Amino acid sequence: MLKVLLVDDEPGALKSMKYLVDWEQYGFQIAGEARSGKQALDLLERNDYSLLVTDIRMPGIDGLELICKLREFSQIPVIVMSGYEEFGYVKECMKRGVKDYLLKPVGEEDLSRLLTTVKSEFASQQLLDMQLYLGIPAMRDQLLKKWVRGVVKEEEAAEQFELLKIKVMTGDSYCCLFVEMEFLETGDSFWTDAEIQIKRFAVRNVMEDVIAGSGYMFEESFERYGVLLHPQGSGEDDDSSEEAMRICERIRDCVAKYAKVAVTIGLGEVVCSPREIVRSCYTADQMLDRKFLVGSEAIITPNGLEATDGWSALEEIQHVQYVVEAVKELDRERVSRQLAGRMHDYAKQHTPKSIVKSMVLELVVNLFRLVRELGIPYESIFNLNLNDYGTIMEAKKMEKLFEFAENKCMQTIEQLERSMPPQPANTVQLVKRIVESEYGTNISLRSIASQVYMNAAYLGQLFKAEEGISFNDHLLRVRMERAKELLLATELKAYEVAQAVGYRELDWFYKRFKEYTGMSTSEFRNR
Repeated sequence: MLKVLLVDDEPGALKSMKYLVDWEQYGFQIAGEARSGKQALDLLERNDYSLLVTDIRMPGIDGLELICKLREFSQIPVIVMSGYEEFGYVKECMKRGVKDYLLKPVGEEDLSRLLTTVKSEFASQQLLDMQLYLGIPAMRDQLLKKWVRGVVKEEEAAEQFELLKIKVMTGDSYCCLFVEMEFLETGDSFWTDAEIQIKRFAVRNVMEDVIAGSGYMFEESFERYGVLLHPQGSGEDDDSSEEAMRICERIRDCVAKYAKVAVTIGLGEVVCSPREIVRSCYTADQMLDRKFLVGSEAIITPNGLEATDGWSALEEIQHVQYVVEAVKELDRERVSRQLAGRMHDYAKQHTPKSIVKSMVLELVVNLFRLVRELGIPYESIFNLNLNDYGTIMEAKKMEKLFEFAENKCMQTIEQLERSMPPQPANTVQLVKRIVESEYGTNISLRSIASQVYMNAAYLGQLFKAEEGISFNDHLLRVRMERAKELLLATELKAYEVAQAVGYRELDWFYKRFKEYTGMSTSEFRNR
């Protein structure tokens, strides 16, 4: 809401201005009233207003002098309402950048038109400011994100690196890390989008302070930030890895302390050439995927797992996928055959124990992902209390590792067999009943999915397939229909109706209602 200060020395005129239009409908809020130019000036100096509406003739500091003094420290728009139709006043007001000079009694239509114009100009200016503010950081984010993923080669990006002041030196140590914000996964479902953005912005600010001079930060996804780190070690791998770990610890601790957000960090391996950054990025991804084994709010590192080159690692993933496909097809015999064959190959090639552990970890992560994406309960198979991560990392014999891997595969197959496909009609009807009873709260598809023990994305697909519209469109329809009923059948004010149907942001409610009905709330009620 844009804050408005009303100024007039006549109490009746002030009251008239307050109730001339539904200010909130146009995105404004009466945040202050003054009976004199001096009182108005004091309020303007102490508070942040977005619009001044003032009379001209007032005792002491009149309207013209007030506007003149205001322009010394603020350029907020000004609307003059006066009972004096004098060209001299109009001319002076225009010289001082007044939006308009309205003669009393002011018509509702004239003021409504002006407020719409002022709000539109504010929105345009905010968009421009945001574009200027985010322009270069957004370009840097996109370039770094593409480069660490191997989409853009260093040679192709060299010119952009120079433009964006990114220094990449051949021969230095580098590593990637990904920081996942836990509040976005398990956070308060009543948070507004604006509150979430403030949290994300705070996390980014803290992280940029921590890594200043040691690397570059970029947005990987809505819940993840990435960092291209340049550890300032002596050049030795161990020294650089220790420095990278210290930076991760500072990120975790500072974000918790100053932004009040818990994070989980996946740290990639340290590489000695920019050309190997992709491998470090891949490893960081793998580490974060192991979060369900290690737990949230941790720093997950390769833990000394010996790394094959990037393409050998991709070959390992391919073998893991063969096993996962057999699990999906409920083929126990093929699962056992695939695992036995892989164990034989490892033994024959004298494969390092760390690589075998890495393969088993990757398999367990993929099994977990499979069960979760299908919306099937997974707690009996994958649970932090089961200490699967410790079992893998502490295994002394390869036979034990593969016995563990085969057991997880068989448990997953059993769970897949026991879990009948969700009955779309029954599930969707339950979701609709929850919406009907809880539309006045800050419900979401994710919060309802947790109530019905299903994956949110899968539940959304079921709902749309059954109802022909998305869950969000259905929720909007329920809320808007209830809002229409309240506007017609009660004396509740617009903001009270908004709160009753689950909207904390009044602007957002007005916008949605207008889109849904083609009318503002006041127009709808009047008709």
